[in-house]
Amino acid sequence: MDSVEQIELANSLYPVAASQNHAGHTLALEQIVHRFGEMIALKDINLNIRPGEFVSLLGPSGCGKTTLLRIISGFLKPSSGQIRIDGQPVVELSPNQRGVGIVFQNYALFPHMTVWDNVAYGLRAKRVPNGKVNTKVGEMLELVQLGHLAKRYPSELSGGQQQRVAIARALAVEPKLMLLDEPFSALDKNLRLDMQIEIRRLLSKQGVTAILVTHDQEEAMSMSDRIAVMSQGEIHQFDAPSQIYDQPGTLFVSTFVGTCNLLPAKVIGRDAAGCLVQVAGGRLLVAPQPSLQGEELLLAIRPENLRIQTQPSTHRLAGTVELCLPLGSVMVYEVQIALDTKIKVTQPRIPGIPPFEPGDDIYLELVAPQACSLFPAQT
Repeated sequence: MDSVEQIELANSLYPVAASQNHAGHTLALEQIVHRFGEMIALKDINLNIRPGEFVSLLGPSGCGKTTLLRIISGFLKPSSGQIRIDGQPVVELSPNQRGVGIVFQNYALFPHMTVWDNVAYGLRAKRVPNGKVNTKVGEMLELVQLGHLAKRYPSELSGGQQQRVAIARALAVEPKLMLLDEPFSALDKNLRLDMQIEIRRLLSKQGVTAILVTHDQEEAMSMSDRIAVMSQGEIHQFDAPSQIYDQPGTLFVSTFVGTCNLLPAKVIGRDAAGCLVQVAGGRLLVAPQPSLQGEELLLAIRPENLRIQTQPSTHRLAGTVELCLPLGSVMVYEVQIALDTKIKVTQPRIPGIPPFEPGDDIYLELVAPQACSLFPAQT
């Protein structure tokens, strides 16, 4: 989608953008499939998004998340499947009939309009009285910290400033669905965090159902009620951020979201307490895995879910510290637990207590049996 197409789409959206509705709106995607020639970009996508919910589509480049956002907006028609807003099918409706607001990744501002007029455009198209337009535009520009640039044109702004104008323009018309395509990518770190907090607060207050496309894990984890983790056109897991992080549904989710150690593993015993797993360096007791069959497994452990001990014991892995990195409030250790196996361990840094040093012999244990995941190795 080039800039001209995006401006035309924005032009068609704003005249019919929904009025404020604190009840929120539902969005359902049913068996969405999309093909580009012989390539299948999306495979049987099913999502049910609740009123006022903030959902992120998270995944690497090329996974299909932006294609899915364009399908929801109406700019792209799926090869098959249905989209429902508040239970009503909309897949045959044009973008200007869906009542959505869109913030594009590369701004799509009207170049001949000032910042003020860009933000006011949708309100004027809805024939909002001038007094209310002025008040609302002022509020939006204050929100994105651009009130002092109201008379400038897009060409006179930095990329980050243009993106903030685009966010303000979309929010001004109070859409019932807000679609955000990497909206914070051009902002510096401090401003990005401020904008994330403000946008999340405002959308929650207004009850706007929002869908964010991002490859930034921290952004998705901090802003979302639920996250759909995508890879190769499929949704691997749709869940709350804490569930995504603590109980990944697939090996891809486990390795894509956060940092994870992967160890070849073999189940050597099972009982009501859990599974006894043999890995390099020793044995660990993990949570019961009744549905997991076979011996070719991978054990996924996040670095912070391992605790360093100085004495051997049952269900601890023997290792040697290879590297020590202080990172603010935490220490990151690289630990060798076998000739060709090294893992990362993160521990809180306690003032006054010296860290472990390279060459120290240590022992690692899980903070809890459920603080890891087992997956079939063939995945």
